[in-house]
Amino acid sequence: MTELKSNDVLLRGLRVHYKEVGTGPALVLVHGFLVNHREWMPVVPYLAPHFRCIIPDLPGFGASEKREPTAFSYTREGFAETLADLMSALDLTKANLAGHSMGGGIALTLAADRPELINKLCVVDSMCYPFELSLKAKLPFLPVFGPLLFKKIYGRSLFHDYFKNDVWSGHAGIDMKVVDEYYDDFNPPDAREAAYAALQITQDLASLGPKIARIKKNTLVIWGDDDRIIPMGLGQRLAREIPGARLRVIEKSCHAPNEEHPAEVAAMMLEHFQG
Repeated sequence: MTELKSNDVLLRGLRVHYKEVGTGPALVLVHGFLVNHREWMPVVPYLAPHFRCIIPDLPGFGASEKREPTAFSYTREGFAETLADLMSALDLTKANLAGHSMGGGIALTLAADRPELINKLCVVDSMCYPFELSLKAKLPFLPVFGPLLFKKIYGRSLFHDYFKNDVWSGHAGIDMKVVDEYYDDFNPPDAREAAYAALQITQDLASLGPKIARIKKNTLVIWGDDDRIIPMGLGQRLAREIPGARLRVIEKSCHAPNEEHPAEVAAMMLEHFQG
C-alpha cells in the first residue's frame, strides 16, 4: 500500500480532516457513528492498489472540527453536503461511494440528492428504515437522564462493552485497542455534544425511505448475518427496493464486517466497483 496521507481542508469555513491513499478511480469511504476514518483502515490495504481511497472524518468526529449543533447541521443532509463539498475541493466530478451504518445512511442520502456525483454505491449494515431500538439503545433518548448519560456518564468501560457485545461478534483478530482510540476521540465535551446531536437527528429514519426510493445507482448491500444493531431484514428490504441492487451476507459477523472480516468485504467491494 502506498503512503497514507493526512490532510485538512476548509469547506465553507469548516475544517474537515481526511486520509488519502492509493491511485485509480476515486472511492470515498464514509464512517459510522461513534467512530471515524479508522474503521475503514482494515479494508483500505486491499482497495488502495485499485482506487484512490478518500476517507474523511465527518464533522464532529475524529480529527475534524466539532462545532456546536447550532453552528452545523448534524443531519444526514448536512453530512452529505459536506461530502459533496469535499469532492468539489478535490476536483472530483464523480466518485464511487461506500458507507457503513450511519455513513451508509449518509451515502444513500447523497446518492438520492446528488446522483450526478456518484458512480457506484456500496452500503454496509446501513441505516435505512425505522426499526425498534433495544432498551439499552433507548436510554440516550430519555428526557433529562438521556443527555446526562451520553455526555457525562458514558465512560470507557461502557464504550468497550458496546463495541464488544453489539458492534462486533467476538471474531478472532479484532484489536480492542482501536476502541480506546475511538473513545479518546469521542470523550472531549465538544465531541460528545456533536455526537449526541448526530444521534438525536440521524436516528429519525422515516425521512430516509422516500430518498431510497429515488436511488437508481448500481448498488451493493453488504450485511453481517449477526447484526445486533440493525436487523438484516432491513438489508434484505433495502436490496429489494433499490432497482438492481445485490445483497451479500458476511457470515459470523456483527454490525461492522468491514472491521471483523476486511478481506471478505474488500473482495466484494472490488468485484462490485470494478465489475
